[in-house]
Amino acid sequence: MRVVIVNNIPAPYFDPVFKILGERAEWNLTVCYTSSWNQQAGWVEAPPEESSYRVVILDRKGSGISAGYRLLRELLNIRPEFLIIYGYTLIPQCLSITWSILTGTPYALIGDANVYADKPSGVKGAVRNTWLRFVIRRARALIAIGTANRLFWERYGARYEQLFSAPYAVDNEHFKHEATKAKSQLPETVEKTVFLFAGRFIERKNVDLIIGAFRSINSDDVSLIIVGDGPERERLEALGSDDERILFAGAVPQADLPRYYAISDCLVLPAANEPWGLVVNEAMSCGLAVIIHKECGAAIDLVTSENGVLLESFEQAELERAMQKVSKDPVKLAAMKAMSLERISGWTIDGAARGIIEAVEASIGGEQPSKREAVIGEVK
Repeated sequence: MRVVIVNNIPAPYFDPVFKILGERAEWNLTVCYTSSWNQQAGWVEAPPEESSYRVVILDRKGSGISAGYRLLRELLNIRPEFLIIYGYTLIPQCLSITWSILTGTPYALIGDANVYADKPSGVKGAVRNTWLRFVIRRARALIAIGTANRLFWERYGARYEQLFSAPYAVDNEHFKHEATKAKSQLPETVEKTVFLFAGRFIERKNVDLIIGAFRSINSDDVSLIIVGDGPERERLEALGSDDERILFAGAVPQADLPRYYAISDCLVLPAANEPWGLVVNEAMSCGLAVIIHKECGAAIDLVTSENGVLLESFEQAELERAMQKVSKDPVKLAAMKAMSLERISGWTIDGAARGIIEAVEASIGGEQPSKREAVIGEVK
């Protein structure tokens, strides 16, 4: 079966899933990325020649019109029998949906939209809502990456028989292995609780909140590592410049991130409007506890009081209390770290691929919902 996937910018966590799809599903798979590769993140430009699927970059300059034109040529040439579309608002994605409807080609929608971050407003929001309800009604399948995403689809009229689960995942074994290897190479150090932030320095990540809360902790038994880069870097570095317990590591390639997970105890992510947060998956795979805002996409599925702290607000005092709670009880912290490893073990790349295959095959074959489970991931 000829299957086309339309996605945005390539990321390291897509290739393992798509590779499994190309190997296991009886598909002739083409993945069309709408924009050029993100070199700043250190991502590879293309899968190896022996890859199980074909890759097309629609436009390296990020032009939606140009990408849409190239996509139309690909669709005319391939004549796909099924489309898997990541998103529903950009020009190539809208073109894919329109193509599917006009030609009668079945399609599935997938994305990381989060019901808690969904706050449409004004005329633009009304137009988007009308379009979203329309494309959901016409979709053969809606693939949910987690509970918050599933609730998003349901908010806009998703029917039970349309919903399939493909948990948002990273290569757990890779991160666990690399972090374990890095730990074995570390010298003996004074025991401290090490907090970690890893991500882009943009306003909604609330890195300034982390710095403020950490600075309020009057203890030499804690430290904070901040990994990343972005437009707020200069301001954030100024906020933490006079505290020797805070280390700014700068931008770090994904391949080197396990080294920082290895020396850390707790990931901190008080971000607002966070669709998911794959850094949580990575950190838990490396055995870290997690402090996260309850409305981050990953929070509802991956974090409980057993492996971290769910923040109710964006107040510095609450975050400070959470960090104090984690750092003052080494026994509890060790239990949290162990529970992170246990909880993330069922949230796998293999599960994500199986969910996508099931969505395509069941929606074509007309499988009844009573014959499958409509649950998220494998975490109970």
